[in-house]
Amino acid sequence: MFDTREYKTIRLSKTAGQEVSPAAYNLIIGAALLFGIGIDMMMAIYMQEPILRMSLLAVILIYFAGSLLCTAIIYRSDSPVVSFLGFTGLSVCMGLLITFVVASYTAGTVAYAFGMTGLVTVLMMLLAAVFPRFFLGLGRTLFLSLLAAVAVELIFRLLLGFAMNFMDYLVALLFAGFIGYDWSRAQAYPKTVDNAIDSAADIFVDIIGLFLRILSITGDRN
Repeated sequence: MFDTREYKTIRLSKTAGQEVSPAAYNLIIGAALLFGIGIDMMMAIYMQEPILRMSLLAVILIYFAGSLLCTAIIYRSDSPVVSFLGFTGLSVCMGLLITFVVASYTAGTVAYAFGMTGLVTVLMMLLAAVFPRFFLGLGRTLFLSLLAAVAVELIFRLLLGFAMNFMDYLVALLFAGFIGYDWSRAQAYPKTVDNAIDSAADIFVDIIGLFLRILSITGDRN
């Protein structure tokens, strides 16, 4: 997954466009998240067969290249329309990866992981609303911890040839923390439509990361 820390300071000064009410701002974030999740669900349901015909290497390359490009579009733009197009592209890239991954799991496992992800997401948003300063202080720790966890996981998988299952729990915990952190950050930005879409992109990446780790933890494969 991609962290967007380098863009977050920029976003504090992105005041282009009229500010909306806090309720409208959060409603836009929620609507964007549902839109992105809907795209991924539709891809997993209706596009699984053509996606599975692709090689894993092609999926990974498209995912990384597309996600980087769409991330840059989202956070460099002051236009809500351009940011939304970038968010749509990011959702498609995520959907490509998700479709490839969920095909290996039973429908029950996927449904359970989806439900658990939703519950954790709502819980972390509520906690972030109650303890915003605590979550805002976690940014650097979460980022460095995630980098370290991914590095260790890659070393063990690629060089030593085996996976450490407890890493799924650790990374899932980190993504849950990122949901709270990014929700708190979202409330600190100027409440414009563009910032709402940008913030939704942050949280969306966190949610997908959490979902994939919960799916790996449940582990009931076809």
